[in-house]
Amino acid sequence: MGKKKIHRSNLIIRIAFVLIFIFLFISVVNLQLEMRDLRRERDRLAETVQQYQDSIDELELRIATPLDDAYYERIARDRLGYRKPGEVIYYNDIAN
Repeated sequence: MGKKKIHRSNLIIRIAFVLIFIFLFISVVNLQLEMRDLRRERDRLAETVQQYQDSIDELELRIATPLDDAYYERIARDRLGYRKPGEVIYYNDIAN
């Protein structure tokens, strides 16, 4: 009877180790998947930050532009659609 008890306790210990190993394996796989998702999110957010930084740089450049005749001419052309007499404006709808 002593041998059966030892054999059963060995079997229970083995099963416990296998279950612990399976749990740890699943935990590692789950962490890897979560890390992959977080990296994708980080890359997406970094791209968004870069877009905002580009917008900020463009606005700072506009602020630094002096208010001279060339500036007023550019505003009249870009925002108001004005043109010089006899000038023909061509529009290009081809995406870059």
